[in-house]
Formats: sequence, C-alpha cells, structure tokens
Amino acid sequence: MSTTAFALPSLSALHADDGRLLDQELRLLATRRQIAVVRAIADELERCVRGSGVLETLREQFIEELSRLGCRSLEAAAALARVDLSTSASVT
Repeated sequence: MSTTAFALPSLSALHADDGRLLDQELRLLATRRQIAVVRAIADELERCVRGSGVLETLREQFIEELSRLGCRSLEAAAALARVDLSTSASVT
C-alpha cells in the first residue's frame, strides 16, 4: 500500500557507547513508519465509497494502525525524555 523509504539511524547513534541515542532514533524511525501507514490508510478510506465491504475492512485496519501509532508515539516520547541533555550540543 505504501512506498515508504526506510531510513536508518545515524552513525553517531550506531557508535554511541550507551545505546540511548540509538534507542531514541529507532523509536522515532518506527513512529515515522507508523505515521506513513496510518496516512496511507486514511487516504484510502477517503477514496472509498461508503457502504462497501472494503470500507469496513479499511476502517478496522485504520483503527488498529492508529492505536499502534499512539503506542509508538508514547514510546518515542519516553525515549526522548531519557536523553541526557548535558551531552547534546547546545545552541549559544
């Protein structure tokens, strides 16, 4: 359904000592992929004609994927909250 390109974590995340940055980036990438899935299903729902069997199936899948997006968003927020701000670059 979707032709989403898969992104990879940054080199700095892959080489980080403690893995927190990698965890954060992987969760954000998963969230972005889930957003793409939800958007594709929403677009398809918009194109469907009401009353067809396809619409009910898409509606159920949309609800499931939207729930997954909510979970991934919470996971990403938790990962962002765990980032040590003292080691990140500051803007002066």
